[in-house]
Amino acid sequence: MALARAAGAREVGCWALEPDDELGARLTALGFQEGWQPHWMGIDPREPRESREEPAHRIEESSECSRELPYSHERADDLQHLVARERATVVGHTVLNVDGDSAGLYDMGVLPRARRRGYGRALTLAALALARDLGCANVTLNATAEGELLYRSVGFRSLGLGMTWWLFPR
Repeated sequence: MALARAAGAREVGCWALEPDDELGARLTALGFQEGWQPHWMGIDPREPRESREEPAHRIEESSECSRELPYSHERADDLQHLVARERATVVGHTVLNVDGDSAGLYDMGVLPRARRRGYGRALTLAALALARDLGCANVTLNATAEGELLYRSVGFRSLGLGMTWWLFPR
């Protein structure tokens, strides 16, 4: 906690693979507050699907990320950052974090005005294709209730419910 405060962290998160009352009590005593309950989901990107659909929108790797996007952040060199554009404007993005033959799909976000038009699906399919090309045997993510239907529709399966806690040191 001292390190987070010294670094000027705006928030500190703790994620658990499943609800944990003991951990929750310890974190609450440190000033954390209960967060949302992620739905952990996973897929083997090498598994054949009935139809390997082409994304409805062109997706590209890019370091560009708009602060207007949900979950926007600066691109790190060890992450694959994918974006969807509407004309020249970035309207969606996601991050693929590859470690050996495993990958995590993080920070999927689409501008509110561009939602329900296939950008999230296109980003997910492009990230799975990239994971497959990089030799990944599994891709995991945590889905919000809003994203769960999308991820199930492309083949992700439930791995169970987790728990988060958040601290805002400032």
